[in-house]
Amino acid sequence: MSSAEQAVSGYLQDPTATVSISAFSSAGLTYFGPLLQALSGEGSPRLLCHDRDVGQDDFPALAADYDLVIAHRLEHSTPWPGSITAIPLAREPLDVAMSGRHRLANAPSVSVRDLLDEEWVSVQDGFPLVSALCAIAVHAGKPLNVTHRINEFFVAAAIVSASPAVALMPRYTASPPPGSGIVLKPIHDLPLARRVDILCRPEALHRTAVQRVITTLRETAVPRTGAPLPPRSSSASAWW
Repeated sequence: MSSAEQAVSGYLQDPTATVSISAFSSAGLTYFGPLLQALSGEGSPRLLCHDRDVGQDDFPALAADYDLVIAHRLEHSTPWPGSITAIPLAREPLDVAMSGRHRLANAPSVSVRDLLDEEWVSVQDGFPLVSALCAIAVHAGKPLNVTHRINEFFVAAAIVSASPAVALMPRYTASPPPGSGIVLKPIHDLPLARRVDILCRPEALHRTAVQRVITTLRETAVPRTGAPLPPRSSSASAWW
């Protein structure tokens, strides 16, 4: 028993232990590089990174396969289930992306009325932005004219750049690069945002290496998205 307790204690307290982490595509692009750089020194955890872009309801199940899961949901959608620990990482506004040649490209912002007759690039059913597009349709009083369904933001950006279509895009993690020919416009009469959270099994927080990765992730979120969200959990298990 003593040997077993020492082995478990050593595993939990090992700062160089392996930590597996998954993220949806745009979050992986934003956070994996800085995270790997920050934890590249001696005595740091060994990271195993994976990209998993799934529907909103499927993110919690990924915690069975990975120590940490970077997930996203719309700000006013159903919270993550109480069986999972959710650690806030960032709040990210959603803007309307359009070509620099679009008739609204020079406006500082747009309204729902401005978007009534636009062609839209949507995501596949079940993915978080579907609810945001539904909210626009409800406020517009008519269905949106969806002509393309693309989950990957950078593929959607290529379509927006080459056509009259518009799309919802996160302001930070999928912001079009300079020279892309795309501009982002906030919807001034219907603010939309998503929450980016770190999900994990409650027992994972007992591991020193996992705690180190979480702390580094929250520090890395600051330069890109402003101050991180306060360290509160949306589940029954608290983050401390």
